[in-house]
Amino acid sequence: MKSAFSLLELIFVLVLLALIGSYAIPKYMNTKNAAVITTVKRDISTITSSLQSYFLLHGKIDDLNEVVTLGSDDWRIEENTITYKTAKGDCVFIKVNNQEEQIELNINETLDNICKKLNEAGVVNTTTALY
Repeated sequence: MKSAFSLLELIFVLVLLALIGSYAIPKYMNTKNAAVITTVKRDISTITSSLQSYFLLHGKIDDLNEVVTLGSDDWRIEENTITYKTAKGDCVFIKVNNQEEQIELNINETLDNICKKLNEAGVVNTTTALY
């Protein structure tokens, strides 16, 4: 009767786990990136809608902090610009131009993989009317 595993059996199990891991880890990372991209796209849409609604009600936007409340640490509000930052730098810029009554969306698609995939998912440099 056998009371322990042999070295060959342990090596075989480790090889199987390594094979499964080599397939599963890249799939997991792709899923995580896809979730981030979907979330950022939704955030951009929500921010744009909020800015347009506020402008229609008040006729101008003086303080972005009154208009948009961002719960994520990845988004930053400064004066008339809302910025999404990744680990490598600022990726998405949403700028409110009160004089021309426009929202300018700019993306730095060359910054990193997330920004590149956002661009591939349809987030491109655009200008939208505030009204």
